[in-house]
Amino acid sequence: MLVTEKPTAAKKIAVALDDSRSPQEIKKGKTSYFECKRGNDELVVVYALGHLFELQQTEKGWTYPRLENEWVPKYEVDKKATNIKPIITLIKQLSKNIDKFVVATDYDIEGSLIGYLTLLYACKTDPNKAARMRFSALTESELEHAFDNMNDLDFPLIESGQVRHEVDWLYGINMTRALTLSIKKAAGWFKIVSTGRVQGPSLSYVAQREKEINLFVPLPYWMIQVVAHHNKEELELEYFKKRIPTMSDGKAIVESLSGRTAIVDKISKRAVTQQPHPPFNLSSLQSEAYRHMGYTPSRTLALAQSLYLNSAISYPRTSSEQLPDTLDFKTILTGLSSMKDYATMAKTILKGPIKPIQGKKTDPAHPAIHPTGEKPAKKLTPSEKKLYDLIVRRFFSVFGDSLVKDHLRADIVCENHKLYTRGLQIQKMGWAEYYGPFFKTQEKALPDIKEGDSIHLTSVGAEEKHTLPPARFNPASLLKLLERENLGTKSTRSRIVDSVKSRGYTIGDNFELSTLGYALYETLNHYMSVMLSPEMTRQLEQEMEDIQQGKTNRDNVLAKSKIGLLSILKEFKEKEDKIGEDLVKGLQ
Repeated sequence: MLVTEKPTAAKKIAVALDDSRSPQEIKKGKTSYFECKRGNDELVVVYALGHLFELQQTEKGWTYPRLENEWVPKYEVDKKATNIKPIITLIKQLSKNIDKFVVATDYDIEGSLIGYLTLLYACKTDPNKAARMRFSALTESELEHAFDNMNDLDFPLIESGQVRHEVDWLYGINMTRALTLSIKKAAGWFKIVSTGRVQGPSLSYVAQREKEINLFVPLPYWMIQVVAHHNKEELELEYFKKRIPTMSDGKAIVESLSGRTAIVDKISKRAVTQQPHPPFNLSSLQSEAYRHMGYTPSRTLALAQSLYLNSAISYPRTSSEQLPDTLDFKTILTGLSSMKDYATMAKTILKGPIKPIQGKKTDPAHPAIHPTGEKPAKKLTPSEKKLYDLIVRRFFSVFGDSLVKDHLRADIVCENHKLYTRGLQIQKMGWAEYYGPFFKTQEKALPDIKEGDSIHLTSVGAEEKHTLPPARFNPASLLKLLERENLGTKSTRSRIVDSVKSRGYTIGDNFELSTLGYALYETLNHYMSVMLSPEMTRQLEQEMEDIQQGKTNRDNVLAKSKIGLLSILKEFKEKEDKIGEDLVKGLQ
């Protein structure tokens, strides 16, 4: 039996491993499974729908602290998850006649945990005796290779995933109940106020930025604007000081320059070489998709996951910016050359040395995101097509030459005042030729002037401007901050960013703090700042990393987390009345 993560993946795996490439799908009510034959083996391919099992408290009462839990079928925790029960029932039935179990879920923390829990609680088998398929793309060649080269389960990875779920459950359940019950005690309302291990620090970042914006005092400055003429050609010139601090200084400069003649002192050219950007990892793909298409990080992840299940791209949840030599670049490029939109570019790359540029970041499980070269099995939606185009063009660009551009500048003097005009010329497009619509730059020629020419300054003015406050976060910039601060994982950060908004802490697309967000931040910052601290969360992230590397184990991390949580909840209990009163005041 092969345990896969989703129906689409199950079908792909069954087709790839069946000798005749035509497995039989057996329907059982609203669910199904696949039977196929490979050599002397009979394979049964089943699928989960993500997590089939979730944590539930074992102690009674909607209160805190509650520290004991167990894994139960998801439908017992989430009453809406009615589609889970028949899947678990089917897997249980089919497991009775199985000789060997194989985990064929996505090879990451979540996928490994889904496979492990399914073996343990649905298949009722010993995971130590199971095997693991590891693959980074749902292509037939890669799936066959993964099946023929199976390993044992990666138990440190599974333990790390278990601890992450258990610690998130402990902090989320207990802190949310503490806040909710403090309001109920103070005002008699039952209003769920949610927080958690990573939610608190995320709220804190947004609130601190809001505070900076509210306390910001705009300062005036003046910009000198100069229009000049030379041989009937109009020139816009920049003054050498970007900002003039006072109006009187601005007026003095205007009077000094108005109607005068300036001289072209020097014309310079500086060549700049720009290497291709590294291959995409999930974070850089999310950032670039937001910049060019306005897709939120969670939307980009969902679209990339859909492209992966369609065999169009490699596994998207990766930190790597590297494409290893083991990838068959020639086959991928040849596949892309059969697609109308990419034929010319792919054939051009195939003519030269096929060596990609590499980034610095690595991932032990998966390479950087890249197209597989296979034509998507299903027709892509417009949004999928746009993201696929971005991924393909980035892949092409890593094989390109460097971009070479000339920065041009004419320095112009009028007594002790310096002015200049700038231009930009691209000498060689290089990789930007492939990146196409996602490469944005404006070429600008220098005016037709030479050193020693006279320039007549026809219009000089000083425009009043004001300094601007820091920008509010957007989904991409908040995700980038979480990554930089090592909070959450590549898979969970987009959900964390979404939760800041979905919990009602912010309003609008630009993460403006709401009344609830402000009340919660101010109250916790005053009484329980530890619940907003990124330090505690960062330390836990490191400990979970240490589990994967065998430096510690699940029991140690869990015990330490419970001690830390009990200390926080004890302090909260002592201040519960005041916290509740302040939250109610802030919400009214």
